[in-house]
Amino acid sequence: MEGVKVENLTIGYGEPLVSGLSFHMKEGEFWVVVGPNGTGKSTLIKTLLGIIKPISGRILIHGKNCTSWCEERKYLSYVPQMENYSRSFPSTVFELVLSGLFPRLGRFQKIGKEEVEEVNRWLKVLELSPLKNRKFNQLSGGQQRKVLIARALVSSPHYIFLDEPTNGVDLKSSRKILKLLDRLHKEKGFGICMVTHEISTVWQYIDKVILLGYGGKFFIGNKEEILNPALLSEIYEIEVEIARTEAGPIFLIWDKH
Repeated sequence: MEGVKVENLTIGYGEPLVSGLSFHMKEGEFWVVVGPNGTGKSTLIKTLLGIIKPISGRILIHGKNCTSWCEERKYLSYVPQMENYSRSFPSTVFELVLSGLFPRLGRFQKIGKEEVEEVNRWLKVLELSPLKNRKFNQLSGGQQRKVLIARALVSSPHYIFLDEPTNGVDLKSSRKILKLLDRLHKEKGFGICMVTHEISTVWQYIDKVILLGYGGKFFIGNKEEILNPALLSEIYEIEVEIARTEAGPIFLIWDKH
């Protein structure tokens, strides 16, 4: 499959945030979108998902023009920021994961045995089976993230987009989530595109990087090309150095002033 291809894309809400984006996310690759707050990271993935309309440019999925709605979007799944989910969300874990099938089935199609088995399979894979009848709002932050990941995966996507999936969870849960995503994407062959601020934590998993900066600046390429001290210092407007360790690089930052 050809994955997701972007041609000369301009994104924003009326006024452009970033213009001239062109890149090709192939299936099976692990991409991250990084940069300071307010530079368009979430806007970019919402535009790729069709939640926000692009100002100009083209988005192709499997070679088909999906700049507006198209059926190929059913192959893209989304794990939004936790702030988009109410803490008082009334659904059970099973019900919430099951809702991930609605784009594929349609909301009014009867749920059958096959769909129930698919939900239970993903609950087992993500070690959520004991929690299937618990209310979503009764879970810990790390457990809630895993439920939303299961919801995204149950529809057998070719690409999964995640907006800061480890934000607000403890380090142990964060590493578990990243290891799980890495294992599943290698086993199942789907691609990942993740918005994150945790560069050191995700380094070992990354294939490609989109780095967004203020004033519409952007850089796209392999992680070794993009995540270097000079470029990061320019974009974040802070001093960045990299300490090399056996586990991978650690990015050290401090204020220029």
